[in-house]
Amino acid sequence: MAAKKPLHNTLRDKAEAKVKKLPLSALDLTMEKARVMMHELEVHQVELEMQNQELREAQHRLEEARDQYTDLFDFAPIGYLILDKKGVINNINLTACNLLGIERVHLKGKPLSAYMFSGEANKLLLKLRKAFKTGTLPALELHLKRNGNKDFTALIHGIVVVGGNQDNPLCRIAMQDVTELREAEALQQRHEDLQREKESIQQYNEELEAIVKKRTKELSEALEAEKQINEMKSAFITIASHELRTPITIIKSSVILIEKFKNLGRYDKIDPHVEHIKSSINNFTAILDDFLSLEKLERDAVRVKKENLEIPEFIKDLKTEMEGILKPGQHINYYHEGRTEVIQDKNILRHIIFNLLINAIKYSETDVTLRTQTLNGTLTVMVKDEGIGIPLDDQKNLFKRFFRAKNVKDFQGTGLGLSIVERYLDLLNGTIQFQSIPGKGSTFTITLPQDS
Repeated sequence: MAAKKPLHNTLRDKAEAKVKKLPLSALDLTMEKARVMMHELEVHQVELEMQNQELREAQHRLEEARDQYTDLFDFAPIGYLILDKKGVINNINLTACNLLGIERVHLKGKPLSAYMFSGEANKLLLKLRKAFKTGTLPALELHLKRNGNKDFTALIHGIVVVGGNQDNPLCRIAMQDVTELREAEALQQRHEDLQREKESIQQYNEELEAIVKKRTKELSEALEAEKQINEMKSAFITIASHELRTPITIIKSSVILIEKFKNLGRYDKIDPHVEHIKSSINNFTAILDDFLSLEKLERDAVRVKKENLEIPEFIKDLKTEMEGILKPGQHINYYHEGRTEVIQDKNILRHIIFNLLINAIKYSETDVTLRTQTLNGTLTVMVKDEGIGIPLDDQKNLFKRFFRAKNVKDFQGTGLGLSIVERYLDLLNGTIQFQSIPGKGSTFTITLPQDS
């Protein structure tokens, strides 16, 4: 098969063929016209090179966002597996690999039933068969083999999704080790049995009661943690299937249109689609940042590291970072009062102000105002917009995780931003207040102590 000609050679051939058809005369082609034509060609060449560079940068940012998504999947607090109709492992995260005690390379492409006893394997296959008909795999406990260690009891549940291949649906499964929970329940049941038998050894009763009380507390805490994890999982699946898909779809369609206009020579039509790609990548990254921040906060993995900061310089860098998020004609107007040097955790402060500015930009069409002030050992930061505001009956729930006001359904978002801001402020012993009038805008004010 003949090698495919490079794109620039193909375009050149087409251009030369078109030129040959034009009726040129020696009188028409003056030196001045030749110089003008040469200048136009050089300008178009430079424009094409700049647009190609922007496309390469957009592709790089998309790859970085994809890597963040992969990290979020691999280091989730519970195991995730993706199975096909036959129960073969299509993909698996590191948490699930650790539960089974086997490296991922040895798990992918293998049936999950290979790590179960025969009776358990049949139960899984029957439930999977039903799940691919109903779309849901209800909660199910299975006894699994752990490599090089004792067996364990796993609680699994999941949903069936259809990707690009309609003929190959997959079941996304969450898996948790509930061995200790079940042992605690068994211990509590034994205690109840002994009570019914009127066990006569008082010392044993007292010791057993203390154990049961301790294990019951641990069980309650574990069940509460399990509930929160399930809520996070459900929200994550919802967002992963909708919020993350939206910017990817926009990027894909924009790339297709860019290629089309490029082939037609309509370079003036390319820039708007490049901007769509940039905006979609920013949305994609913001959503991933929210989940990564929440995951670190849930693991207590965020450590406060205060340092000297020049606050105006810090805000200047942050404004530069956010230029790609601003709407056409929109600006961030910044003002500072008081001393310029503060002592604060740079990364946490960035997350707090970034989230507040993201909301202000998203829900407003006009400029956003940002003020900082240092006074009497306190740093105050105020973010003000003139956007859609917050409905009065929604304001009481504003800092709840995954909560979104009823007037923002048409805007992309996770409902995590303000809850993350509140958690970060707790780490810095800070506070947050807000005022909002529906249809007129919102003002958020945070205060941070500067005495240590």
